[in-house]
Amino acid sequence: MALPRMAPGWRLAARVALAVFGGYALASAFAMAVPPLLPASLAQAVLAATLAGFVVHVLAVLWTFTQTDLRRASAGLLLPALAMAAFGLLMRGPGA
Repeated sequence: MALPRMAPGWRLAARVALAVFGGYALASAFAMAVPPLLPASLAQAVLAATLAGFVVHVLAVLWTFTQTDLRRASAGLLLPALAMAAFGLLMRGPGA
């Protein structure tokens, strides 16, 4: 079933919201999943992952606006964010 076409203003608003909030979700999941993989102390690994998360957010915003289909853009942000968040939760271990 085809989705109804949105007005250009609403499409832009939806894309901006997806870029901001989807990019934030992706950057947060990245910052949660990467520290266990880094060969540094926990504090340094968290700091490095958080700083790299800013780059991930910027790249997610750029990627969102390069996609022509809003569904593809949302899937491209939210599916990796869910996968990285699940990986980060699994790496935390019990009782963390």
